[in-house]
Amino acid sequence: MKKAQEKLGALLGLNPGLSKDFNNCVDFSLTPEEFEAGWCELMMKYEAMTDSHFENLYKYRETWVPCYFKHQFFPFLQSTQRSEGFSAVLKLYVNPHKSILNFVKQYQKIQTHILVQEGSKDYRTGHLQNEMWSSYPIEKQAYGSYTRDLYEKFRDEFQLTTR
Repeated sequence: MKKAQEKLGALLGLNPGLSKDFNNCVDFSLTPEEFEAGWCELMMKYEAMTDSHFENLYKYRETWVPCYFKHQFFPFLQSTQRSEGFSAVLKLYVNPHKSILNFVKQYQKIQTHILVQEGSKDYRTGHLQNEMWSSYPIEKQAYGSYTRDLYEKFRDEFQLTTR
């Protein structure tokens, strides 16, 4: 979508409503059929849709319109925020002017550090008991489902809601 907005910015600016209708067609189509129908409506409503950039977008729609790939599982993709956070950690530990061997050693240290932190949280969850604040079923469920750290955050927020 970012690329589409870059390429089509001028056309979208010249045609009031096109940007909103285009985004609605892409973002709110639940099925490919809905998208196709919405795209046809856009083509009839706006002359600018005959531009070659729109034609290319349509040609490759299965790679960027969410309704075409929403049922597919991509287990190794991370959110932008999470990968940017990890990139920041890498920059702290890894010098780009060092060898690839140095990179691998530093990466292993980071990985070990993360695993130790996760192990500590798992231990706290499995072995340390917290007192529940209430006898509400929702709190009992949270206590059994969340890690201790997350449960404590939930409990604090839950207490605030009862005030």
